[in-house]
Amino acid sequence: MTSTARPPNRLVHERSPYLLQHAHNPVHWMPWGDEAFARARDEDKPVFLSIGYSACHWCHVMERESFEDEAAAALLNEHFVSIKVDREERPDVDQTYQLAHQVLTQRGGGWPLSMFLTADRKPFYGGTYFPNVRRYGMPSFTDVLRSLADAWTAQREDVAAQADELTEALAKVTLTDPARSQTPPAEVLREGVRRVLPRVDKALGGFGAAPKFPNTMTVDLLVAAAARRDDALSDEARSAVAVTLDRMARGGLFDHLGGGFARYSTDARWQVPHFEKMLYDNAQLARLYLDGARLLGDDDAITPARCRDVVRETLTYVLREMTSSQGVFYSAQDADSEGEEGRFFVWTPDAVRALVGDDADAVCAWYDVTAEGNWEHGQSVLWTPRALDDVARAADTTPAELMAAVRRARPILWAARELRPKPLRDDKCLAGWNALMISALADAGATMGERAWRDAAAVALDMWRARGWSHNALAHAMKAGETYGSGFLDDHAGMACAALDVYEATFEPSALAFARALIDAVLARFVDDATGEFFFTPSDGEVVLHRSRDPFDHAYPGGAGLALDALVRLAELTGHAPYHAAASRAVERYAGAAATNPMGMATLARAIERAARGSVEVIVMGEASRDDTRAMLDAVRAALVPRRTLVCVRDAAEGLAHGLDAGLLEGRTAGDDGAPVVYVCRGTACEMPARTVEALEATLRRVATA
Repeated sequence: MTSTARPPNRLVHERSPYLLQHAHNPVHWMPWGDEAFARARDEDKPVFLSIGYSACHWCHVMERESFEDEAAAALLNEHFVSIKVDREERPDVDQTYQLAHQVLTQRGGGWPLSMFLTADRKPFYGGTYFPNVRRYGMPSFTDVLRSLADAWTAQREDVAAQADELTEALAKVTLTDPARSQTPPAEVLREGVRRVLPRVDKALGGFGAAPKFPNTMTVDLLVAAAARRDDALSDEARSAVAVTLDRMARGGLFDHLGGGFARYSTDARWQVPHFEKMLYDNAQLARLYLDGARLLGDDDAITPARCRDVVRETLTYVLREMTSSQGVFYSAQDADSEGEEGRFFVWTPDAVRALVGDDADAVCAWYDVTAEGNWEHGQSVLWTPRALDDVARAADTTPAELMAAVRRARPILWAARELRPKPLRDDKCLAGWNALMISALADAGATMGERAWRDAAAVALDMWRARGWSHNALAHAMKAGETYGSGFLDDHAGMACAALDVYEATFEPSALAFARALIDAVLARFVDDATGEFFFTPSDGEVVLHRSRDPFDHAYPGGAGLALDALVRLAELTGHAPYHAAASRAVERYAGAAATNPMGMATLARAIERAARGSVEVIVMGEASRDDTRAMLDAVRAALVPRRTLVCVRDAAEGLAHGLDAGLLEGRTAGDDGAPVVYVCRGTACEMPARTVEALEATLRRVATA
């Protein structure tokens, strides 16, 4: 554990929990900024840049082994200027040097990222985790430090040449034109699905071997294809979605006591997670399981009811443990507690038996808690790998009796687990990640009739608008109600999508107005006028070596895809010509790359299809508070209709007051007695107006497969 007896270093004044964890290291850490690089220049020293985040297990390991080590710290303090960066606070810095690591080493990066730079920020050497002694075929961290200190003194010209060469290579990678293809934009999604399906693990779900990540955005592509229900491709996509959702929910990736998902599985079976929980994963997975409930049936690998249970348990976890007193959402929960990874989450048969007595055998059988353990040191991760009937038969009980025992035991086990020392929670709140959770809560709250979820989404959106929106720019982070940092593309575009989702859940015009303001900021500050591409950083922001145009998804949706999605939705809602024009340029720029790289650009692929094929416009004319109107809205929300846009207004005058395009409202009215009438259109083709729930459901089934 970090000692607090030493005098603190410069990180003690920072807000990031990750940086504060290092504030009492013997390393003379400085935060990223001009002062640190000026010091490196003045003292003629190279810079050691260490990037990580609070929930990163190997970041903690490297801190304990090296940054708390007096000998390693002495080498750093004598020969280097050391800078510590929270990759979640400065994703632009992380993007730049992750790419530098990839170009330098020809392999992927990760965290902790350990890069060595000149005083003008140019990288010349790098790696990720370095052990404190030689192992894993890697040099020790102190060996690396001594070698680089010697090279800086004796081979300065070679170091400078390496830095210049690498920086030039980064410029070429950053500025490369997107790939072109002959795939029409309207077929980008289906072409992407054709490329994705061979990579599906048909038996265990997900993609590839261990480690296995949820890859939520790629599964979203399969959901959109499966919704068409029109050919073998759709059937194969549906099967892949069902098995993936089933296996993840059964696995140790899902927290069977407290709800929510860990970041990834260390094995191919989803059994043993890397235990940290990230806000962005839980936001995306809650929405994915909501779509699963809309798409799947009781004969699929996972039922709609089970999907809804997963949504409920996940969002309950977020509102219970990841929500601030101001109503915005924390970033992460650590994997480690009491110095051990996973300690908070694992069990032994004796621990279960001491709490639930006679129910212990059934509970241990269902959750695979054994004397040998399925994790380290005889401990077991809770998961449910076997079918209920098989477990009941082996335990010599009935399925009903076994599940009754599990239902009795779960709250007891959860309450006991709550008494354990909890993993650290990263209490900074990031705009882009909050946007994903706002969208999930708005959609799930409106669909599942949970007003508290919908209200939580509206409160969080209002908080970001009140505290984080100033001078036509969104802040990147918030802590204890105070905002800081300049927002990036995914912050602005993601929050615009979230505002649109809140609008479709509440029909509050202020949410639509906020979405417009955010996208206006994107067009003013993040678009390359020459190409129509989106920059990751704003025009008035810091440029770290080169201004990134990163179009890719990472662990969460990429800003370019979010921006295009918001542009298309707003263009259709408002009829604003500049939104149409910007969306068309982006589609032309990105369609080829998205078609050939669907697993890296899934968010763009879905947005491109929406732009090319048009949204399914569902216009409900009626008073939203009426029971019959609510029944119509429930039917719309229960159906899986990719590319859907939903509006509900009493009459055209109210719609125009919201800022809606007059073309959406022309000739559309409620019934003579105020009863709702629903108009469903695709482009210039409209279905017959629906006046009953049954007629509306039939219409939605037709348009969903188009």
